[in-house]
Amino acid sequence: MASHTPLVEIRELSRSFGPVKALDTVSFDIVDGEVTGLVGENGAGKSTLLKILAGLQPPSSGEVIVDGQKIQSFDPNTVLTKHSIAIVPQELSLLQDRTVAENILAGIEPGSRLFPSKRQMDARARALLAELDLDIDPGASVRQLDLAIQQLVVVARSIARGCTVLILDEPTAMLTPAEARRLFALMEKLKANGTTMVYVSHRMPEIFDLCDRLEVLRDGKHVASWRRDEVTPDDVVAAMVGRELGKFDGRTERPSTSGDSPALAVTDLSGKRHDDVSFEVRPGEILGVAGLPDSGRVELLANIFGAGRSRSGSVRLNGKPYDTRSPIASVGHKLGFLPGERRAQGLLTTMTVGENIGVLGTRANSTLGMLKKGTIARSAQALAERMRVKTASLDTPITSLSGGNQQKALLARWMSIDPKVLMLDEPTRGVDVGAKVEIYEQLFGLADRGVAIVCSSSDLPELLTATDRILVMREGRVAGVLESRDATEESIMALATNASAGELNSTKGTL
Repeated sequence: MASHTPLVEIRELSRSFGPVKALDTVSFDIVDGEVTGLVGENGAGKSTLLKILAGLQPPSSGEVIVDGQKIQSFDPNTVLTKHSIAIVPQELSLLQDRTVAENILAGIEPGSRLFPSKRQMDARARALLAELDLDIDPGASVRQLDLAIQQLVVVARSIARGCTVLILDEPTAMLTPAEARRLFALMEKLKANGTTMVYVSHRMPEIFDLCDRLEVLRDGKHVASWRRDEVTPDDVVAAMVGRELGKFDGRTERPSTSGDSPALAVTDLSGKRHDDVSFEVRPGEILGVAGLPDSGRVELLANIFGAGRSRSGSVRLNGKPYDTRSPIASVGHKLGFLPGERRAQGLLTTMTVGENIGVLGTRANSTLGMLKKGTIARSAQALAERMRVKTASLDTPITSLSGGNQQKALLARWMSIDPKVLMLDEPTRGVDVGAKVEIYEQLFGLADRGVAIVCSSSDLPELLTATDRILVMREGRVAGVLESRDATEESIMALATNASAGELNSTKGTL
């Protein structure tokens, strides 16, 4: 049971990076035995605060007091061993070629330091996993486990080290509903055992289902604190963004495209994880693509763009065959593709904001091998302003931007080619509610100007809000096409899983 007494006291915490103040005199308490939801827009200071709490970086000023004891040394080992705080980060840090047991007990192996006992290690890890109700083989190689199971291993590793305060940073961003439910069950078990948790997510249903109290950051400041039953999601969103967003109705009014020729026509296309897929998208139309993670929807977009291998079928762009496809050729044909894995597949992590936005214009803006840097910079500046990318300057490293601003910068990159067809995978993954609305508004503006858009997403409310029609895939094939205005989460899930609406689990929101 929660004691309603502070376990972690955050007092006047500030953190600056040069002239930029990421945290500004933040103060609030984390109550013993409760789940505290930490919310805020991208760039609000959440990540900086989490890193300080986990000992990954020190504050510029202020203090953190854990169970009456002030943290003197901000390093992960000290914070964990002396103050019992651990973090499950978005980027998991596991020894991929070691077993589950070796990862859980790394650094605290039974037996001698030079010759740890594998038998004792497996037995101890098995006992801990059983205590947490986790059906995971301690002898399995971590590399062979999917992301959701690896995440549970990180939690088990933290508990094995005596963690009593567990921080979870966007833990469901890459999980299916079934995987998320497994994580939530583990959280319930940990809470029942007395573990205090800090939970960070952009998904309001999760925040209101899991958290006892909510703390809101905006622009590096702490702006609100509520118990869950004192507040509504609209109140939280208003505190996050500093204004009322109002109801976002999506594509309620749109011009008819029935008489237009398809901007993109796909016929019997087959490739990795997809077979005989056919569909059309007309200028000004937004087509959603739904399906479980193994449905082939992501691989389908990569194939169309020329980043995946095609076995058979055909693609037509603006009425003309487009069968010899490649990413470079697609750029020339004004076909854009924003991938879902932002850091791994989209960002040029060693480059600046301006270079990331302007990279597709280098060929068009060069003469005899000499870049017209001024032209590229002016174009990048205009696109950054159009997409409302929040950055100190175009020379800022792209990795220093929040996730939402990174995503807007990548979308600005594709605006530079004046696309006729734009495909996006998970366009608002890891993006706060304010940036999400801005991205939707940009997509609607593009559609109004005649751009054909294909939007693949695991976020069902997003598909229902932001699209005109929804193509649902199941096991690599088209299971059906729904008009967005008539579709429901249940009808999408029924097609995606081949189940009747009555058989579906009540969990909603994501595929």
